[in-house]
Amino acid sequence: MSGTFTVVRTLGRSDAAHDILGELPEWFGIDRFTHEYVEAAAKFPNYVAVAAPEAAPPGSAPAPAIEADGGKIPSEDVLGVLLVDQRYPTSAEVHLLAVRRKHHRGGIGRTLMRRVEDDLRAQGVRLLSVKTFGPSASDPDFDRTRAFYTACGFHPVEEFPDLWADNPCMLMVKAL
Repeated sequence: MSGTFTVVRTLGRSDAAHDILGELPEWFGIDRFTHEYVEAAAKFPNYVAVAAPEAAPPGSAPAPAIEADGGKIPSEDVLGVLLVDQRYPTSAEVHLLAVRRKHHRGGIGRTLMRRVEDDLRAQGVRLLSVKTFGPSASDPDFDRTRAFYTACGFHPVEEFPDLWADNPCMLMVKAL
């Protein structure tokens, strides 16, 4: 892959979400929660990062175009997925953001986030939130997760020790 990708908005890519989550057990290793994320991918708007087609060599057939709705993109071509849960007209939540391990730190998460933020702003959404594992239970993987969200402009609001069974939940928000 050349390192280029595009972001496509779609619905119902639970297959891609399942595949990516399976590669990341340190974040998504609890079967019950993974199943819930996969179900959510079937109903929430999905933003998927897809490897951009390589330019066809001169004289060969052109590479197939990426489907505008993302529905026919093979699961293995999806590099990352972001699910948005919008319950109110002026606010939304990042329900899930996951990028295939071999593409971590390649800009895919940030690009997915920027595309979602642009779309939400255009719809009049003013506030974006995300919940992640809280810092009171030390975990280096989730330390990186919180650092990513902080770098994307999110601010910690509160840690809820009992919102999730046996895990502290950190609520982070960002004004759009």
